[in-house]
Amino acid sequence: MAKINKTQTIMISAVLMSLLASGCSGKIAGEAEQKEKEKEALAISNAPVTLRFAYPFNWVLESEFKQYIEEPVKKRYPNISFEVYNLAAKGQSLDELLAAGTVPDMVMTASPLMERYTGRGLDENIEPLIKKFRFDLTKLNKVAVDGVKIVSQTDYLIGLPWTMHFYANYYNKTIFDKFGVEYPRNGMTWEETYELGKKLTRNDGGIQYRGLEPDGPVRIGSIFSLPYVDPKTNKAVVNTDGWKKVFDLLKKIYDIPGNGEVKLNAAGQFANDGILAMYPSLNLLSNLKDAKQVNWDIVQYPQFKELPNTGMQVDEYVIHITKQSKYKDQAFQVLSTMLSEEVQKDLARIGRVPVMTGKDIEEEFGKNLDYAKGKNLKNAFLAQPAKPFVVTKHDAKAKTIMIEGMNATVKGQKDINTALREAEESINTYIATQ
Repeated sequence: MAKINKTQTIMISAVLMSLLASGCSGKIAGEAEQKEKEKEALAISNAPVTLRFAYPFNWVLESEFKQYIEEPVKKRYPNISFEVYNLAAKGQSLDELLAAGTVPDMVMTASPLMERYTGRGLDENIEPLIKKFRFDLTKLNKVAVDGVKIVSQTDYLIGLPWTMHFYANYYNKTIFDKFGVEYPRNGMTWEETYELGKKLTRNDGGIQYRGLEPDGPVRIGSIFSLPYVDPKTNKAVVNTDGWKKVFDLLKKIYDIPGNGEVKLNAAGQFANDGILAMYPSLNLLSNLKDAKQVNWDIVQYPQFKELPNTGMQVDEYVIHITKQSKYKDQAFQVLSTMLSEEVQKDLARIGRVPVMTGKDIEEEFGKNLDYAKGKNLKNAFLAQPAKPFVVTKHDAKAKTIMIEGMNATVKGQKDINTALREAEESINTYIATQ
């Protein structure tokens, strides 16, 4: 084998160094070129743009819109401003806006009420925007994201969730202490909660104390993701074993002597009257701001054995970008800002549950609420939301009919089987007239 002399070694080394250098520079150049292409792909005009944003002001106060949407957006994108419409105001419902020729660029809905948005030619598949802006969906609550597809009956996203409700069992420590009953604990079943409610339902000094308000069939039914109307057949689907289980539980709770008052919205009775011991419900923190006479706290929302750690169906605010918008890129810049870690943490601090997941987010929850200091707010994250069901335009009426049926069973006017059968008939009759 021929030997390589020193001069040859130096020459070979020089060639190798040259090749390596050209390879590295080529790689660096390639990366720079790729980044430049990505930058060009996201090149969005910074010319002044005014986006029409429609949402109900009773969901998000104007001051909250300014603090958690407008100001963060202005900080990132000073060229974007807003023209807002109150969907809860007279003459400004979405249908009325559209009839007047005013098409918003962005619309806020809630997942249980999404039928107020869909079916109007506004739906836009925003997944191309998600891909274009490389938005990471994995940082958001999966049930919440999937829920948008389920409710809208699409295999793509027509919006993204922004915030969501939590579910917990609120309890009044004063009543528990008064009657020497142990506090509720995390992980309790509905049966155990019922037994605890029996111990606390009593008349004392002429005051009737109620042990437990279950919050009616709509909330309990959502735990099992029970629909009211089949969207494919357009027929009611409430005369089922699932709904019978719900009515059985409700009647059992309301049949506790002294607990028979059906109070579907019992926030006032719990926070102001001080006569309700337990109220499993959704986010009521704002109702407790001035409830200084009630020594309250929360534990995990009660569960069914067959559905451990499951609360009510996911109830979220969803942000849509309309098909007609001429500023879809800017609208997505707004949406991505609303879903930024900074904004999501700020929302958590005021007691709104963000859709961004992570322990660091949960640790911020309620930090700015002085009246919630010392409360076990971390328990708000123990019950995971149930999957939503497909909503229809008939659901609002169907819910009213179901509540009427439940009231009839509680008063002993109908048995459960009759109430459910007649409710289904009534819903179908209503649908036929629409």
